[in-house]
Amino acid sequence: MRTLVIRFSSVGDIVLTGSITAALGDVEFLTLKRYAGLAARLPGVKVVHTWEESGRSSTEGFDRIIDLHASPRSRWATAFRKAKIRRVERYDLRRRARPSLKVSPPPSVIERYAKAAETTPSPSPWMPKGDGEALLLIPLTAHPTKTWPASRYAQIGRRWNGPVMLLGSKDQTEALEEIATGVGSHAQVINEDGFDATLDAIKMGRVAVGGDTGLVHLAAASGVPTVGLFGPTSSTDGFWTHDGIAIEVDLPCRPCSRHGGHSCPFHDHLCLDGIGVDRVWNTIERLS
Repeated sequence: MRTLVIRFSSVGDIVLTGSITAALGDVEFLTLKRYAGLAARLPGVKVVHTWEESGRSSTEGFDRIIDLHASPRSRWATAFRKAKIRRVERYDLRRRARPSLKVSPPPSVIERYAKAAETTPSPSPWMPKGDGEALLLIPLTAHPTKTWPASRYAQIGRRWNGPVMLLGSKDQTEALEEIATGVGSHAQVINEDGFDATLDAIKMGRVAVGGDTGLVHLAAASGVPTVGLFGPTSSTDGFWTHDGIAIEVDLPCRPCSRHGGHSCPFHDHLCLDGIGVDRVWNTIERLS
């Protein structure tokens, strides 16, 4: 049976599909070009197609299509196909209502993926696993409200008796290098628009610390004990499905956003500013 799995974006969502591709095995994957390298590293994936290069033709000739995006684009990509098509349930209304009405979260992403694929998800780690002594710091996120203060990451890095690696993208270079300077000479910046160097660095990790962002999920899915720092979003929102430890402050305003934002609605940012360095460091020591 020829099977296609579809997930166009983003890093964290694609990482979580690894639990499904590992369970299914011998599948092909359709994603956006910038995530092709990551998708190729997922267990069970033998061929990666990109939307930019193949378009709708990439969904032809399959016996089964598992649409883990269920977006207008993925629906158009699979329209009029003879394959058996299964789509993930999105829970859009509940997810939109959660920040304002504080309704209960939907099932975890992996649960929803597994239901769509009609399989039992593979347990983590499903990404390539290593064994190293480095502290992995993942300090930056796409949304400022999900970012713990840079100076606190630097303090954590200075306490670590060993190599420190700061992971991020090319457009985060300046901010990463500034934190690395605050850590000291034992800090190294790993910044790229792909994933090869990042995955190699993750294999050297002994413990990882970061906000609610894709590279944190990647570290956790690679078997690195991970400390997740949650602010405007919550570890119960469905994406934190790892064996690590989530640190968050219990506030009535949380979660205040589905994805984070540019500024705190209450102008105090207590959700992340209320997480102290000692609390994070003590958690790191427990995991390492």
